Amino acid sequence: MSKKNYNAMALRGIAIDDMEFVKQFGLDPAVAYTPELNTTLLNRMYDLNVSSLQSESGLAEKDARREAGRMRANAKREIESLLK
Repeated sequence: MSKKNYNAMALRGIAIDDMEFVKQFGLDPAVAYTPELNTTLLNRMYDLNVSSLQSESGLAEKDARREAGRMRANAKREIESLLK
């Protein structure tokens, strides 16, 4: 019996296993095959985006957090619609 993948790409029909995201982003393996994978991944991407927006785009931390938060909220809405 195969496990259900919850990553956004799998929810779109692309054959990518949750464990690939766990390995790639250094996530806790316990979140694989659960909806919690997306929350954990969204938070990891938020942190990476804040750093990137500051270092590569020169945004102040407050502005980088606001923009990364907007990006996370958009991705979360998209994932929630895929889970319906």
